[in-house]
Amino acid sequence: MFRAALCAACLGAAAYLPAAPVHAQQSLGFSLGETVGDARTASGQALRTIDDERLFRDSQFGQRVAEEIETASRALEAENDQLLEELTAREAELTEQRAEMTVEAFRAAANAFDVQAEEVRRSQAEKRQRLVQFEESERRRFFGSTTQVLQDVLENVGGQVLIDARAVIIGLPGMDMTDDAIAAMDDAIGDGGPAPFPLTLP
Repeated sequence: MFRAALCAACLGAAAYLPAAPVHAQQSLGFSLGETVGDARTASGQALRTIDDERLFRDSQFGQRVAEEIETASRALEAENDQLLEELTAREAELTEQRAEMTVEAFRAAANAFDVQAEEVRRSQAEKRQRLVQFEESERRRFFGSTTQVLQDVLENVGGQVLIDARAVIIGLPGMDMTDDAIAAMDDAIGDGGPAPFPLTLP
């Protein structure tokens, strides 16, 4: 009766994660089949690339966020299991009592049960969405702090132009500066400290 409605709230920890953002492809100024002599464009601008997903994921900040979400997800899963067990028991109880109840009494009890099950589903879905919102909020906070750090890293590695690594079709080893950027972000902001909007699941 309630199982289908509740299942969306009983997903595992991996289910909350939003899809990685899709970045627009950028032209590097050369075509497939063209020889790439070095990591520079025709205008002489030295190119460097960065994997912004790995920048976040492997930073102290991103690892702290992942740990907080993992802890909250496990707690939510345990709560889902408990609620499912309670609702299953209540459903079995109503089934046993049906023969002793009038049609009107059973209908009222069944309706009340459906309302309870729907409320559980809604509440747990809201908590799952809170995980998504927390992750998105912390990503915005992290990337809001990267501009000056990335500019400094780009200058230190001798680059002039920084592009998304996913926009690269052909590239030379050494173009990627993600590792340098991760180390610089760790030095600059560490794990970011307490989130302005803490992850709480009432």
